[in-house]
Amino acid sequence: MRFQCVQALELSNHSQLAEKNATFGVSHSGITKTTLEALRRAKSRDGYTVGITHFGQSPINQVADQIVVAGNGPDKSRCHTKCYLTGALALTEIGIDLLDQRQAAQPKRLQRLREELLRLPQLAKNVLDSTESVMSDLAEKNAGKGTFYFAGTNGSYPNALEAALKIMETSYIPAQGFETEQILHGPWVSLDSESVLFVLATEERAIERSLDLVKAATSLGSTVVAIVKEGEREISQVCRNVIGLPEVDNQLYPFLSVIPLYLFAYYMSVRRGYNPDYLRYLTPEYWNARTIIFPPGTH
Repeated sequence: MRFQCVQALELSNHSQLAEKNATFGVSHSGITKTTLEALRRAKSRDGYTVGITHFGQSPINQVADQIVVAGNGPDKSRCHTKCYLTGALALTEIGIDLLDQRQAAQPKRLQRLREELLRLPQLAKNVLDSTESVMSDLAEKNAGKGTFYFAGTNGSYPNALEAALKIMETSYIPAQGFETEQILHGPWVSLDSESVLFVLATEERAIERSLDLVKAATSLGSTVVAIVKEGEREISQVCRNVIGLPEVDNQLYPFLSVIPLYLFAYYMSVRRGYNPDYLRYLTPEYWNARTIIFPPGTH
């Protein structure tokens, strides 16, 4: 099976798009202009379109051939942490079903993934309970730091981008997400004692490079937090702040690793005196700027 993950703006304007494709558009509100335009373009190429949203009666329902209403209702927070996870879960389940129908993976492998998905709610609760106080303490100790970095590989890379986004949205301070090898090729030189670096190191094939990054950042005086599988030894021996995640299928670790990142972003915002649910939309000049970026009814 051929597949590609593409930003909606790229898909609607620049990306090559084959005929008779299947395109899945994810929009929490169901009104996101660029997502709807991407789905329309896919349909113009004789494609089949699916919209994944939290609002079943939104405009995406008129644009897509089929919609999937994910989650148990709209995300109350402006930061949309819930819809990030539920959208990803919906796509995961759809992907498993497609692989099954196309006989593109071993049935036992797909059955294991389905069973592991059923375990995720309890595992997520365990991670939430075991890491909340740790993330609160880390936020309190590092609330005055100047820059925040997040690095991950494979399925953890999107979490690195998401975590940086949440720090910027809730605490209004510089943050960046990188693929682990990318940060090791130049950006690492900006690390110093005023930096906080999270290394998402649940991917076994990249553990050596993750270890290199931890060692380098530690030697430069950065505060380093490693998120690893429970029982991991190499990184745990050289990193002071280690978060161990319970055992789950390798493909599903990103659903757990994002939880402590969200907690850290939440407590960073609180420690700095902000409301993490409202962004800056209550400040008139920022709301006016938002209406330039997203006119009413487009996001």
